[in-house]
Amino acid sequence: MVILDDGKNYLDMGGVWVETDALRIAQAVKDYDDNLEVICLDPDAPGVKITSSPFMVIQRMPNGTYQKVLEAWELDDRILQRIWAADQQKNDQLDTLEKWEKAIKDGQEKRYRETLDEANELSLDILASKASGYSFRNKIGDKVKLHEDQPIPTLNDGKKSFS
Repeated sequence: MVILDDGKNYLDMGGVWVETDALRIAQAVKDYDDNLEVICLDPDAPGVKITSSPFMVIQRMPNGTYQKVLEAWELDDRILQRIWAADQQKNDQLDTLEKWEKAIKDGQEKRYRETLDEANELSLDILASKASGYSFRNKIGDKVKLHEDQPIPTLNDGKKSFS
């Protein structure tokens, strides 16, 4: 391994210097799917004009041909994210989204039910109480006192609060 002037690590791969981070990305693509390859356009090759992205991920098809999966201007971890996001064989994004939405809806329903149950228990306790007043702590910790002869409850025993 050699560190060149740009501060990046490079390996000699048969006379071609390859950045170790690019090699790691290419290996991760190969580990994800054996049919995927990362290719790079050589800007120094005769007659090459760079008009499109220099990096391509291609897929080997069953008939032996190759199909372009995606292009990129930089070879970094975003390539792996794009491959995963585009892969409809290994991950079903619609199913993932539906599961996520269901989990959120179930959580909201659970919180609603818990709040309703707490209010129900509080109502039953107030109705069962024989005293002319009833005190309890609300969710933020304030002391609330309900009075039989007053329509408005007292908060924190009527003390002023500046919070």
